[in-house]
Amino acid sequence: MRYSTYQSIYKPVNSEALKSNIGQFRTFMSRLKFSKGLIKLAIASLIIFIGCSTVLTVFAGNENDLLPGGKIAVSQGETLWSISLEHKPTSMDTRVYIEAIKKVNQLESATIQTGQVLILPQFVK
Repeated sequence: MRYSTYQSIYKPVNSEALKSNIGQFRTFMSRLKFSKGLIKLAIASLIIFIGCSTVLTVFAGNENDLLPGGKIAVSQGETLWSISLEHKPTSMDTRVYIEAIKKVNQLESATIQTGQVLILPQFVK
């Protein structure tokens, strides 16, 4: 039998090299702690930036500026989303324009029918 014990399979461990590796690992980990703080700061900044830009986009059109505009007949296959994409102001969020369409037309849901006439909202500039 060539290998009779567990330790005989492996080469002996050089304890000095092991201590050196542990020291290098501790140095790496101390640097990583500093980097974790920077990463957390970057993630928090990104979340705040995205949150603020989303709020500004959603509220780009003020509800008080809402006026009835032109009329459109719903064609087959059209949805409030597709109509909104065609007729909304460029700086307005599509979801806000859909809600405006629903409000002007007194719709309780986003369901529309072919041939239905919708009033398109317009906003004061």
